Amino acid sequence: MNDNRQTVRMRRLKEGRVIFNKRQSVMSCIVRDASKFGARLTIGEPYLVPHEFEFLVAGEQPKPARKIWIRDNEMGVEFLT
Repeated sequence: MNDNRQTVRMRRLKEGRVIFNKRQSVMSCIVRDASKFGARLTIGEPYLVPHEFEFLVAGEQPKPARKIWIRDNEMGVEFLT
């Protein structure tokens, strides 16, 4: 697979949250790896996540994010900040 990342991703294995629908919908996910610019998530039904959403990991500030790719139950996201 062609890797076009701007920075190296570090393994994380933390619980995260995907928040959307005017903060009315929340889906739990696992952060597999992450960098300053994006992350790879494992999430139950990635096709239900809208193109843009809010991403939250405990102890960190929420980040606006964009869905970049989906493969099975994994989703690649780009942080918009």
